[in-house]
Amino acid sequence: MKRGYAAGVIAVLAAAAAPPAFAQTGSGFYLGSGLGVNFATGMEFAGIGYDGPSDCDEYVNPLAPGDPDCASPGASAWESAVGSGGGLLAGAVLGYRLPAAGLRVEVEYFYRESAFNETAAVAAAGGATFAKLGGELQRAEDRIGSVTSNNLFGNAYYDFSGGGSTTPYVGFGFGVGVTGMDYVSLWARNFDPDAITTGAGRPNAEEIRRNLAGSTSVARADLDDTLFGYQVLAGVRYALSDSVALDFKGRWVDYGAFGDDDGIVWDPLRSHPPARRRDGGQPVSGGIETGDMRLFGVSAGLTYSF
Repeated sequence: MKRGYAAGVIAVLAAAAAPPAFAQTGSGFYLGSGLGVNFATGMEFAGIGYDGPSDCDEYVNPLAPGDPDCASPGASAWESAVGSGGGLLAGAVLGYRLPAAGLRVEVEYFYRESAFNETAAVAAAGGATFAKLGGELQRAEDRIGSVTSNNLFGNAYYDFSGGGSTTPYVGFGFGVGVTGMDYVSLWARNFDPDAITTGAGRPNAEEIRRNLAGSTSVARADLDDTLFGYQVLAGVRYALSDSVALDFKGRWVDYGAFGDDDGIVWDPLRSHPPARRRDGGQPVSGGIETGDMRLFGVSAGLTYSF
């Protein structure tokens, strides 16, 4: 009798000490939050400036307004690239566990900030600009500070239920990210007028060379775009009680290309206000486009099941 009583007590104590299984059967809502880090892949990007030849700039060439070849601005293009970045990842979810075993869906918001803080020399340029790199153009650089995005995704998951306190899972989601980019552009010409080739053949070529020598163009811009993307998720939950669990999650997110067509304004432009005419006419702007943006993220958080 005493032996049976002791065995019963031991069984009760063991059950009480064992980690509880997280509620996985039946349907119901849950809330979750998480905090972690992200690692963003490098970016290649192409830029375009709605400017045209520098010798069609009235500040540089006073004869430009009467030149029919300078009646409308043209465009110039360049390319560069930066390496990987990383930073904060944080988010929250509202989910619903479906009656079908192991299946659940959720709406997820997450914020990410990826710091690149890298300056990259222009690697290629279109038209006459290419021939000027390293000669007339002593510096041609792009700098990416950080990329941020506020994201809203819809996810679907399958939980591999083993009946214990640990539940691995996999998921897939589609969503949208409102994305911003800190961008700086610098173009600086040689201080030696004899190194300036722009304006060669014009009757006032010497004046053009003097006006361009040592001039700089600088742009500081907060670029933005709305990107659509998908993510693949995998993780594991560890039950702390019948309703609360630790959630460890990894994700791979693939967005579309980032593009801002006219968010760049060089001020100064060739060391003068950002227009080709002294009366403010023919203002100059530009934009950039990247390839697909991608990141890997890991986070830890809590999930509360109702």
